[in-house]
This record gives sequence, structure tokens and C-alpha cells, in this order.
Amino acid sequence: MSQTDKLKNMRWRKINAPQTWRPEAGDELIGFYGGRTKREGSFGQYEVVIVLVPYKGAFMVSGTALIQLCDAATLIRGDAIRILYLGMKDLPEDKQMKMFELYVGEIERADDIPDEIPITVDELS
Repeated sequence: MSQTDKLKNMRWRKINAPQTWRPEAGDELIGFYGGRTKREGSFGQYEVVIVLVPYKGAFMVSGTALIQLCDAATLIRGDAIRILYLGMKDLPEDKQMKMFELYVGEIERADDIPDEIPITVDELS
């Protein structure tokens, strides 16, 4: 069978663009770490964390504090994570910063992560 025939017969799944997570203080997002990507905003380029949530799809989460927590955790794609949004912290010069807590699951990571993972969020608790 040629490579072209293999591609034609391959099972395909549609990829949807990640949604932006817009939490309120106390909200949490539970899923699998999907990596990071750069975005362009009104204040220039910034990084976001991609979280793949079972049955809901992919979400982008921005915030310097979260990026630092992910760096400290040395996350690998597929790690089970829970992000808790704590709200905004006031900084000097009338600036604010999003604050988060990050938890990493003590289960084995998912090796092959589709957009919609066939498990329920309750199974991660």
C-alpha cells in the first residue's frame, strides 16, 4: 500500500482552536498539560499554557505566575494538572497580576492526548 493510500484510509479527528479560559477567583481547570504557545496581544507577545480538558476541549491560560509555576514543576505534555485561579494581586504603579495555584496529579501521564479525552473529570479527583 502506498503512502498516499495509507493517508486516504487514515482515521482523522478534527482539531478545534483552544478557548481562552476566563476564570473568576476560586475557579479551577482540571485536565492534561498540552504545552505552551506564544500569543500576540495589545502589550506585545506573551505565553499561554494549553490545558486539554476531557469532553470540553483545549483551553489557553495566561499569566506570568502560572508560567513560573509550570517551569518550576517541569511539566511534560500529558501530565495531569489542576489550576486554581486565586484572583488578581495589586502591584506597584497601578498594575495587577493574575495569581494561581498549580497541582500536578500523581498518576501516570497520558501518552496520546486527543482533543476530547474519553474519561470524566470526576475520574481525575
